[in-house]
Amino acid sequence: MRQMGIRLGQVASSAAAAVAITSLGTQSALGKLPSTFSDPSAEEGAKSAGLPSSNLFTVRTTTAEKMQAMSNVSLLNERISQIQEHSTGLPNLDQSKLSPQKREMFERAMAASQSRKLAALLNQRGTCLALIGERTKAISDLDEAVISDKSYAPAFNNRAWMMAQAGNLDAAMVDVNKAIELSPEMAEAYDTRGTIYMALKQYEPAMKDFNSSIQNREDYAEAYYHRALLHKLNGNTSQSAADEKRAIELGYPVQGQ
Repeated sequence: MRQMGIRLGQVASSAAAAVAITSLGTQSALGKLPSTFSDPSAEEGAKSAGLPSSNLFTVRTTTAEKMQAMSNVSLLNERISQIQEHSTGLPNLDQSKLSPQKREMFERAMAASQSRKLAALLNQRGTCLALIGERTKAISDLDEAVISDKSYAPAFNNRAWMMAQAGNLDAAMVDVNKAIELSPEMAEAYDTRGTIYMALKQYEPAMKDFNSSIQNREDYAEAYYHRALLHKLNGNTSQSAADEKRAIELGYPVQGQ
């Protein structure tokens, strides 16, 4: 999640900033949650899953990033309420003049558009809630997002990251596979799945997914960082150093740099 659209591949600051962007219909919007968010419950989940205390799925944020996320939650609350209360019709369109078939087609199209917008906003709010430590509310928003639009890949990806944070790797794998099925070129989702494979010590498929993530998005810092960790586990120190260097160049907050 440093990307919890949004594991929901950006850093926390860019994930929070993305909430203000109006690209509601894009699959990449907040594709993944930030992967450096400090959450004690995630640490407990890591222990129960047999992961090290430095949980692969833990996320760090700054005070400024948390404050920005809190501000965004307030704005998103209003926008979500507006969509939930808004009619699917257009104010200047007299639907009575449409044939029954055209009216049905129109209503279906408008409902689908509203569902996609609502899913995107819920995904964004869930991301912000995760950044400020509201795990239960974040997962609830992501649950609502996939109900609103069952084809919205970022919400499945972000929920996968949240499940992995809690140590529920089986559920996380189900969600991230769905995200990849819906969006086969989604770099964030391949990085999410690669990190899950790495947590499961399945290093060969993990490497394949990190490579796919980078292939789909060459500037995706998080995938370079996770691949660096995997190279290190495999004893490839020079490749690990090169990937970590690239991650830092791309702005990834590598601890201890």
